[in-house]
Amino acid sequence: MAFPRLKSGSVKKKRARAAGAVAALAVGASMMAAPQASAADSPSTKELLSACGTWSSFCEFHPQSFREYVGPRHQVGTTVPNCGSRDNEFQVGGQDTTGSSDSFGVAITASAGFAKVFEVGLETSYGRTWERSHTDLELFTEHIPPMHMGWLERATPKRQATGWYEIHFNKRFYGHYYWYVYNYTESGWDTAHPAGGYAAPQERAMTQSEIHQFCHR
Repeated sequence: MAFPRLKSGSVKKKRARAAGAVAALAVGASMMAAPQASAADSPSTKELLSACGTWSSFCEFHPQSFREYVGPRHQVGTTVPNCGSRDNEFQVGGQDTTGSSDSFGVAITASAGFAKVFEVGLETSYGRTWERSHTDLELFTEHIPPMHMGWLERATPKRQATGWYEIHFNKRFYGHYYWYVYNYTESGWDTAHPAGGYAAPQERAMTQSEIHQFCHR
């Protein structure tokens, strides 16, 4: 349970506001309502983030941690079979796009108000910029034996930031002036280490079903 900070003003106004809406919900990984409230009395995380940086009177992202890491390995481009009787060189790979994702599954676009607020918070706290979407062209020439298949495997350089949003409204929103989105985490492309990560061609022998699928058309 979180308690909102009151705006500066007269004691009379403060007391009136405190009597009407003292407790604001803490919306985050542990979404809890006030004892007297139901789920319908609380805004969704999507509603709060949609208001942030657009029609809310104030919104700020408070970063708490920042890290750089290598993402999971994944295939880039299609699998290339060598159906010939001799070893041959083939080009494997293709375009690989890394976008941003967040812990609440909210669709993120570069024009979203809460996304811009997130970027300002990161630049202020850590001096880091954020790239919402990045595309690389990864191509390798691979030596593939006969009846084998090759592909490109890559692990992308990424970065992750965690923190919380503070959102104010001029009028009561679901009964309160102040709301908070806790435990917000976003991951994206690591602009500081574009050559980081991992990329390497892979190959293995085809199974009989794969030989039938790729080579007996």
